[in-house]
Formats: sequence, C-alpha cells, structure tokens
Amino acid sequence: MKITDWKRYTLLGSAISIQLVISLLMLPIDHIERAIGQVEEATTIFDVDFDSPQDNTFNLGTPFLVQYDNTTSLKPIGEVGLGNFELTFAGYGIINGTVRYNDNGTGIYITNPNDGTVYQKGIIEIRTEDGSDSIKTTYESVSSSSNNSQSNNTNIILDNGAMFFDPSSSNRGELLFLNNKVGIYKDMIDLNRGNLTTIAWEWK
Repeated sequence: MKITDWKRYTLLGSAISIQLVISLLMLPIDHIERAIGQVEEATTIFDVDFDSPQDNTFNLGTPFLVQYDNTTSLKPIGEVGLGNFELTFAGYGIINGTVRYNDNGTGIYITNPNDGTVYQKGIIEIRTEDGSDSIKTTYESVSSSSNNSQSNNTNIILDNGAMFFDPSSSNRGELLFLNNKVGIYKDMIDLNRGNLTTIAWEWK
C-alpha cells in the first residue's frame, strides 16, 4: 500500500475530533501497562488498578468498560507484509462491574509505513450474556509509534481512541443506558497472540 493510500484511510470518519479527545487522555504508558497486566487475575472492573497520576489535567474517573478480544480472521489489504488488514474479532467484557457481555467486531488495521503508527476503525456488536439485549458501537483509534511500544517490543501496540454507541438497544434492554453514548478508550494489542485488552471511560 502506498503512503497516499494510508493517508486516505486516516482521513476517514471524524479524525479531527478523535485527535482532540485523545490529547486529553495521554496517560503515561506505564500506567495502562500496569492496569492491563492484571487482566488474568481480574474478574470485575474493580479488580483492575486504574489509579491515575495526580498530574493529569483532565480526569474521567473510573473506566466503565473492560473488554478482552481475540482476532478471529485477518485479510491483507494490498501487498502482504505491509501491516494492513481487514480483521474480525470476538470476546467478552463487563460494564460498570455488573453487566457481562459477549462481543464480535470487524474493522481495518492500517500501518503508517513512515513511523509504524497504526490507525484502526470498525464496528463492534455487544450482546448481554443472556442474549436479551444488544447494541452496536463504531470505534476509531490511533496508536503511538511501534518503536515506543511496551519495553521497545514492537509486537505490543498501545492505542487511544473513541467509540460511539448507536441507539440500537431495545427500549427496556439492559444496555439502554449506552444509547448515543461516547466512550474514550485505550487498547493494548499483542500482535504475537492476536489478542487485545480495552479499557474505556464514558465521555460526559
């Protein structure tokens, strides 16, 4: 894929608004690494340490969503080896420490050939465990350079983004409160294992 192709992808959607939101949320990398490092021990949202440093200029409070996904398929975009894919994924999560759900999603993963930063955009469907309610959310994110990834391990990608929930939950559904909400999130993506962990804050 040519550099001009990558730029065209990054201009999709509301890139300017996302960059503005992301600028408010640049927590130190070691903070999110500590939080996500507890994933295997965590059973509820409150089991993960989300304490933030005191020098943040904007405080979103405690994350309301934690999600764990595995990649289920990858389809190269353009030439193989450029790090550009159409992908699908599936997993599970918990909202507000009580509402457990399953999810599946589709998206694109585009790598900037100049610096290794990654742009992502896609759709996720969230369904309560009992299947009684569901809602869709679109997401869009930009990563830091892969050269600045966890412990200089280019197989770990950290990104920041926004998710926009549509009004698809039923009138009496358990996910009704998410209709038209906006979430701000951070991801840790393990390229070797093909999995990712997401923590999200509600934008109020």
